[in-house]
Amino acid sequence: MIRQHAKKIFFFLVISCSPLQGSTSYSVEYLGLDDSSALKTIKSTTQLNTLKKRPPDSINAVRYRAESDIPRILSILRSYGYYEATVELQLEEGQDEVFVIVNITPGPIYKIESFDVMLYNTNKNLKVDCPDVSVKNIGITIGKQMNAKRVVRSEGKILSLLSECGYPLARIENKEIVADGDTKKVKITIDVNTGPLCQFGALNIKGNTSVKDVFIQNKLEWRRGDTYRQSDVEETQRVLVDSGLFSAVIITPGEQLDETQQLPVVIEVAESKHHSINAGISYQTYFGPGLTFGWEDRNIGGVGQKLSLQADVTQISHTGLATYIFPNFKRIGQDYVWQAQAMHEDIIPYSERTYNLTNRIERRIGKKIRMSFGGKVERLFVTASAQNGNYYLVEAPIYFAWNGSNSLLNPTQGVFFEYTGCPSLILNKKKNGYFNNVFAVSQYLPVTKKHELVFAHKLTVGSIFSKNEEAVPLSKRFYGGSEEDLRGYAYQSVSPLKRHHKPYGGRSEIFYTIETRYRVSKSIGFVPFFDLGNVYTNILPTLKGKWLKSVGLGLRYFSFMGPFRVDVGFPLNKREELDNNFRILVSIGQTF
Repeated sequence: MIRQHAKKIFFFLVISCSPLQGSTSYSVEYLGLDDSSALKTIKSTTQLNTLKKRPPDSINAVRYRAESDIPRILSILRSYGYYEATVELQLEEGQDEVFVIVNITPGPIYKIESFDVMLYNTNKNLKVDCPDVSVKNIGITIGKQMNAKRVVRSEGKILSLLSECGYPLARIENKEIVADGDTKKVKITIDVNTGPLCQFGALNIKGNTSVKDVFIQNKLEWRRGDTYRQSDVEETQRVLVDSGLFSAVIITPGEQLDETQQLPVVIEVAESKHHSINAGISYQTYFGPGLTFGWEDRNIGGVGQKLSLQADVTQISHTGLATYIFPNFKRIGQDYVWQAQAMHEDIIPYSERTYNLTNRIERRIGKKIRMSFGGKVERLFVTASAQNGNYYLVEAPIYFAWNGSNSLLNPTQGVFFEYTGCPSLILNKKKNGYFNNVFAVSQYLPVTKKHELVFAHKLTVGSIFSKNEEAVPLSKRFYGGSEEDLRGYAYQSVSPLKRHHKPYGGRSEIFYTIETRYRVSKSIGFVPFFDLGNVYTNILPTLKGKWLKSVGLGLRYFSFMGPFRVDVGFPLNKREELDNNFRILVSIGQTF
């Protein structure tokens, strides 16, 4: 009996609570407001829109819901500078639904007349010095429409700028917004307690198990006693994540100074797996299908020393490379690198087999300068060329780069300069020697404010100093037709030719490339390009004579790894015996 009554009660509750019982559907229309941003905010936050899929059970309930939205709509309008706005409702009952019309009379727009940031400190003897905290730098424009969201964002920007000046404990104490109904202007005053000027203090590292503290300490962008800067904290976090040893890095400053009057810092890390295996396949028009395989240990000795083994195989090349890196060798920002390589390559100018061992110092100076220098011994065999030979080489490779651009894989602004040099001595050829030099400069000029359209160009000049051309092994000479120059021509075939149209290589080169990089959407971009240049037997390139030229069009797909690049190049000075009608190149990253 009790069970039967329980079933009846349950059935009654289900029926009475069903949304289908007495539901009243409705539509909403907003009239009178032309401000698309404010209207979008209203539509995304009011109940009439957010609860539309849950219709009320009567027209009176619809009216109640609409009237409940009026205070919220007025609050939103005031946040956009409409302090005199009014809202009226109109409900019309149709055959199938209720029509809700929200009539908005926004009134005059109030604009920002002044925006004052008052910095003070409870320590009257401490003068607050942070000139970066200005109206311009916090995203406020005097004379523009009042916008509460922009004001709130400016508060965060103020605290961020103060944190960069050594005041990470700053806080907003008071905010006053005064609207004048006569002038239709708004005056804003923000009082900020900067807190004490802070220095980096004691470091507490948590979460590391196999990575030693010294590795993390060597990656710090600051030293104890330095004035606190948030950018140093963020850069340290980025460097630690980029090391590949951690899946997460959180750096948190203390909430107050310690007994030494310094600000303690806590670094919490979560270690990732330190061994990895990679494998992949590839295809290039000239090299054909390829296979790559690698293994890496990124934490030898618990201090981030890295050993990697990599093998790459294509139809015309085979490469094996072993690399050992000692990070922060003798000083912070300096690495010691050992490399052993075996390679075979069979391309148009020559067939090459080489075995070499390299050790070098790689050094970073600041955020823009990179350089390396070291020694290299090499055993080289050159066949199927216009000048065959085998060589014992002793080399001293040098590299210098200054990067003033804003990105490595997709630069849109700035300048990049690099120099590579390599004095070499041939031990088994009457001690012949030569000195290879290449200078390259790239510039990126944004045409539009958001960098959707960028003009990029690059100049490359190379020279090999030697007593004659025969003193330089043929595979060490210059050739054009790579992924970065004269893209329409056969791979590494642009050079003076010998019998049977065999490229002989040159001792000097000059290449110039122009690209117009147009990003049509978040993911897709197009790049028309024009390349020109040539290779010469002389030590220095000449501006006289014929320069080869190519044109083409590139497609860019912007992925999380960087731009995926496909270029199609056409030779304008096609050599019938060497070049095809076009050439396709595929890679990751912009051309330069």
